[in-house]
Amino acid sequence: MYYYSNFEYNDCIGKGACSVSPNISSMQEVMYILLRQEAYYLIKLLEMGIRKSEIIHDIIIEIASIDLAKDLSESQILNSFSKQYINLVEARKEYLKICKDKDIKPADLHNILKFSPKTSLSSILKKGNKEFLSKYKKLNFEKKYSSEILKSIIKSVSINIVNLYEFNKNADSVENEILHALNIFNLSKTDLKKIKHSIDLLSEVDIGLLSDINLLQSEQYGEIEKTEVSFSTRPGKAVMVSGSNLEDLKLLLDAVKNSEIDVYTNGNLLIAHAFPYFKNCVNLKGHFGTGTFNTILDFATFPGSILLTKNEVQNIEYLYRGRLFSTEESAPKGVIKITENNFKPVVDSALQAKGFAKGQQRNSLEIGCNFSELEEILNKISDLDLNKIFIFGFSNLSVNQKDYFHKFFNLMPENSFAISFSYNPGMDNVYAINIANNYPLFDRVLTKIFEKIPANSNKLVFFMTKCDVNSLSNIIYLKNSGAKNIFLSDCPPTVINPAVLRAFNKMYGIKAISNPEDDLSKIKEEL
Repeated sequence: MYYYSNFEYNDCIGKGACSVSPNISSMQEVMYILLRQEAYYLIKLLEMGIRKSEIIHDIIIEIASIDLAKDLSESQILNSFSKQYINLVEARKEYLKICKDKDIKPADLHNILKFSPKTSLSSILKKGNKEFLSKYKKLNFEKKYSSEILKSIIKSVSINIVNLYEFNKNADSVENEILHALNIFNLSKTDLKKIKHSIDLLSEVDIGLLSDINLLQSEQYGEIEKTEVSFSTRPGKAVMVSGSNLEDLKLLLDAVKNSEIDVYTNGNLLIAHAFPYFKNCVNLKGHFGTGTFNTILDFATFPGSILLTKNEVQNIEYLYRGRLFSTEESAPKGVIKITENNFKPVVDSALQAKGFAKGQQRNSLEIGCNFSELEEILNKISDLDLNKIFIFGFSNLSVNQKDYFHKFFNLMPENSFAISFSYNPGMDNVYAINIANNYPLFDRVLTKIFEKIPANSNKLVFFMTKCDVNSLSNIIYLKNSGAKNIFLSDCPPTVINPAVLRAFNKMYGIKAISNPEDDLSKIKEEL
């Protein structure tokens, strides 16, 4: 099993709901209007040879963190709107000035959003609701849902660009594509052809970013290895680092070096233990937690300070405050912001907390990947005359999913093989790889697979068993690469609206994961 504990209780169950409130949707609607209007003038300036890098970075960061709005205070939300409005005014003013100086007739936008110091959150919500209803009355089925799919892809690409920023790398050409994608929504008539072209282009770009990030991870932290990760705890003061940002973890470990404070990872940072750099950090003792979606339970039971890393949405609105810290530019309400990489407040909080009194022994877990071993496995299965090769993506390993995997692998037809990133049944015809939801590594492994077995092979069947912000672009890229058989799990409404997901599956010919018997029957029908 990939985790030491059961996952009957994820954050959605813990809260009793897992959805985006209408208020959050309205705020996001207005924010996207602001951002697309900024994009319009930034493109005009680029055409004049002027690049406003700081404003462009602000747009990318805003999109990447747009789902954090539910955790921000009213004043923080209004500050975000104010910042983007000031950027819009600045970009427009510079464009109009250049046009005047060069005696060029300006192509100004109509219906520019206007904000003032008196603008209230309620007025923003009202505006967002009005825009939402107006937009959907005008659009047909395909235009409406294609627009939402494009916005999801824009978000995924923006998150990966921000991940590049962590390595002090820029991606000017990709940022330009984001601006052009946003600008599509400024057109008086929705251009479906342009939307579809942008979806395909950005999906391919997104995979390219994952490849870049993978190389940077290897350069910075070393080549990943298979390693045993401890899930046990020991007596002492401790800090938990949650999220997926490896650089934030590195900086925190530097801050506690030569101290007696133990550091535990949480969530997607499990993969850190497979990198040689982190394996050599004596303060890093193991991983704490019951999965990647159990924030409430994990945070409530950890007896030390907790650092939330950048660029990842955390379900913390129901948690008690006082020992939560964040490196995010806009720290969620009740969370203490870390500035200029000064982690002293985190360390002080850990020393003041009770820490682990006794510690607890739990089973360890093997993570990582041996690429030489993978090469041997791929050579072996490519030489065999297999009917089907099943590839299972990531999973949060809920009880239902574990039951699905258990039944599926026991029902696998003869002369078939599975590569699983989700679950290890310990079977000869299943090769399990646990890379802890790290998409850059997932992309690297898929690239290795496709070198031996082309993506358009009739043998390949893909099961995307964890739906998150990166899933759609990965699926679109697979489809555009010729993949014929893709199954997708349900997406939490916080990731994608259920109606949009149904439309996505219909538009791209994706099958919904149901139960092992029916899913295998659908595959057998195609043999």
